[in-house]
Amino acid sequence: MPLSPGAADGSCDDRSANALRGDVHGQLVQARDIHGGVTIHASQAPPPPPPLVDVSLDAPRPATAVRGREELLAALGSAMRAGAPVPHVLTGPGGFGKTTVAAALAERARADGWTVFWVRPGDVAAGMVEAAVEAGGPRREAEQVRATRHRAVRWAWRHLDAAPRPWLLVIDNADRPAELDPENRPGDQLGWMRSSPGGFVLVTSRVDDPLLWSPARVHRVGELDAPAAAAALADHAGLAELAGAEELAVRLGGVPLALSLAGRILATHGVLFPDAHALLDGLREDVGALDELAAPFVPVADADRGLLSGVWELSLRLVAEREPKAAPLLRILAVLGSGTVPVPLRRLPLSELAVGALGPLGEASFARAVNALVVHGLVTVERREAEAFLRLHPLVAETVRAGLTDADLPLVELAERLLDHQRHRDLRFELQALVAIVSLRVRMHPADEDAATARVGDLSVSLTALPPATLQTVVSAGGTLLRLGRPEDAEAALAPVVAAAEEQFGRAHPTALSGRHLLAEARLHQGRVDEAERSFRELHADRAGTLGPEHPDTLDTAYQLGLIAIRRERWDEAGEILSEVREACLRTAGEEDPLHLFAAQNLAYVTMRLGDPAAAETGFRRVHRVRERVLGAGHHLTADAAFYVGRAAQERGECAEALRIFTDVLRNWEEQLGEEHPQVETVKRRIAEVAEPGPGTTR
Repeated sequence: MPLSPGAADGSCDDRSANALRGDVHGQLVQARDIHGGVTIHASQAPPPPPPLVDVSLDAPRPATAVRGREELLAALGSAMRAGAPVPHVLTGPGGFGKTTVAAALAERARADGWTVFWVRPGDVAAGMVEAAVEAGGPRREAEQVRATRHRAVRWAWRHLDAAPRPWLLVIDNADRPAELDPENRPGDQLGWMRSSPGGFVLVTSRVDDPLLWSPARVHRVGELDAPAAAAALADHAGLAELAGAEELAVRLGGVPLALSLAGRILATHGVLFPDAHALLDGLREDVGALDELAAPFVPVADADRGLLSGVWELSLRLVAEREPKAAPLLRILAVLGSGTVPVPLRRLPLSELAVGALGPLGEASFARAVNALVVHGLVTVERREAEAFLRLHPLVAETVRAGLTDADLPLVELAERLLDHQRHRDLRFELQALVAIVSLRVRMHPADEDAATARVGDLSVSLTALPPATLQTVVSAGGTLLRLGRPEDAEAALAPVVAAAEEQFGRAHPTALSGRHLLAEARLHQGRVDEAERSFRELHADRAGTLGPEHPDTLDTAYQLGLIAIRRERWDEAGEILSEVREACLRTAGEEDPLHLFAAQNLAYVTMRLGDPAAAETGFRRVHRVRERVLGAGHHLTADAAFYVGRAAQERGECAEALRIFTDVLRNWEEQLGEEHPQVETVKRRIAEVAEPGPGTTR
């Protein structure tokens, strides 16, 4: 230890004796006079300073132009320049482009001379402290406060508030809001998310819960419209023009992540997919192929946010942290709500859900599960009058279904049982669900490749060696097509499945019998009355011999023979058959039995055609009262009974009353059955007739 020399004259100068120059290593003791021994207890060496945290605050750079977000970016830019009094939050499902919007705003901020801090999930605290250091906070102080959360928060915001240059702070993918503040709502601004006079705070999150973020300004980021999506797809493909871009963009639901993946596939695999039409053909039946083709572009570590399947699975994991029942519920909704028609909430009765694959489920836990899916952007709630509906984005539903395996078969079976609840109440909803179930069953238990095929909607189904449950689902889908007024499509689905069921299980098998009935009905609706009558007579004999004359299925076939007699205007025969069916149903099943009501309604129609519209109206009104009580005023079969009340009024010359009834029926059928349904055309013709009544009628 080098010391400074003493005075030249040998005397001891206090200042020079206590002076020290040079480096000191270890302990240093300075003393002037020492009397007696000296003992020095060496202390432990002070711990080395903690290593610097390696935090990147650089924003991602958009690889292409940001399409379809001009208004949102303009609103964010205006708020940023004006000095926002509250933070702003971008919410929406994963893969919908929240990070892309934030990155575009960061580019604009940087160009305007602002400092940009980009804080990533996983260690928000480290990113925030580092941002405060870059804003002017001493690193020594940062290291002292880093381990104490409350002190670190106050210290960081003190320096960010006083930063010499304006800044943009983006806290990206804050999908676990507790990371922003484990003790308070992020909107309370007591944690890492705060407004500041020093700059503009923007948070992105899948959690779309305004109460969580309030009073922050929340912007929901949704899918792109068709023109913007097509332009984004072409950008990612590196092309100024891309044939078929808009069709493929619509197929991908305008989801930015899907568009990005598709564009990269087109750019890389130009031989396989020379244009968007070619890739569209490859994705027509299975959107999962998009992930398979794009997987080489996405590092395994980034799959949670870089592939569609990973994005939705990450969302499910985040949801499950809040409510474990939410993940299986989403999978059921992905089966039921597979297309454009939302799932009516009343089609999810707790009595069925609680005994199925979801396990015990009370009203409160069901509500929490639905809410968890809603706030994560996986499901939206729609309301029509007094009813609530749950809607999944079609691409979310399709991607979730693509991930289902044999282990999920109980969920598929539960979804099919749910369709039996209020069967035929929502025909378009039921058809899309049945088509999805058929597709899943076939995928889980494939048939021979060279098997006969049936068309179910847009789905081609190979039939050989399929189990009875799958064939019965195809039969149910065919029956729904028939009720939707599509008898040709119903026949295309039913004819091959009947042949397959008869070949595999025999003509008396329940699937074969129910398929034969519906197939004959489809032919009857196409005007092939002779062919239908032969089929129904054979089927009636088979069912009566196998099931008995008063079995519901036997009576249903007899009822169809009564309708054929009406078609042929054999009124006495029709009246006799329908009376027998009505009485048998009343005796065995009661007044509310659907077949009893159909028979009673058509028996009243026979009475009207025989010249007694007053007596017929009494019968029609009786059917209408029962259906309204059992099914509700909005059911399309309740409207069907009302239509015949209107027909009786028309026959009696009461055109004003008939017009009022027909107008209400038209509104119901257009909503419930669709504008293309034949019954819609029928009631429109009746409206035209009563709107211009002939002589002897009243308005």
